[in-house]
Amino acid sequence: MPVTGSKSYRPLCLSIRIYAGGFSFFVCDQQSNTLVCGEHFQLKDNELLADRLLLELGRPDYSNRQIDLAYVLVCGPTTHVPLEEFRRDEAVALYDFVLGRGGNTSDRRVAYTILPQLETVELFTLPRDVEDVVLQYYPTARFFASRSMLMERLLHVEENADDACRRLYLCAEADGYSLLAFDQMRLQFANTFEIASVADALYFVLNVFQTLGLDAEADHLVFVAPSAERDRQLQTQLAEYILHVDSLTPADLFPHVRLAAEPQMPVDLAALLLNRL
Repeated sequence: MPVTGSKSYRPLCLSIRIYAGGFSFFVCDQQSNTLVCGEHFQLKDNELLADRLLLELGRPDYSNRQIDLAYVLVCGPTTHVPLEEFRRDEAVALYDFVLGRGGNTSDRRVAYTILPQLETVELFTLPRDVEDVVLQYYPTARFFASRSMLMERLLHVEENADDACRRLYLCAEADGYSLLAFDQMRLQFANTFEIASVADALYFVLNVFQTLGLDAEADHLVFVAPSAERDRQLQTQLAEYILHVDSLTPADLFPHVRLAAEPQMPVDLAALLLNRL
């Protein structure tokens, strides 16, 4: 759907969500917080992400004067550092040490997002050729790790909870799940794992639940925006071991916000946009 042609000027925002095997574009109206259009691109065999991104960004739908903001959400491995211990000149060494991704860094940049509410910094990597392509079209584009703003939104859920129970949050990813937990309004645990089956996910979630000392009868497992059949199967199986298995929909996280009700809007991107717009 083209986003140009309107006689009245409406400032738009382009969000690019990059994930394994492809990327998506979402154009949003900044004034009404509504989705104008969304489009998904899967890479072909041997096709480079930067080359395809350059091709698609050159289309009039995504390269026009109405779009005055651009955000890039990168789905991939991350690690976290307490804010008071973070040193920018140590970011590359720390990321490589924690995730075991040392070696030549000429093709990637270790970036970071400061999360002041969580008093933590999230480190992630960004391919340099992808960054160059985006900045060619949008020199002021901002780059974020995929779960950064969602974590801050879940902290808001913690702050507004009217009970004393503890919670472990479960978020679906393309190839697996992420688990998040907070303690005294600070990030206690964050990890992402890939799965080959629902049984793999069940084992990992129950392992973390027990390791964190959560009570299967008193504490809660909160599934964030479950949507796929895999999620429903996992939710059913978790309920056999944990008494309180709850769900949080995007509408629960962002009540009375039209953008959150868009079925094709990923919850991590909604969290970013509603934090930034």
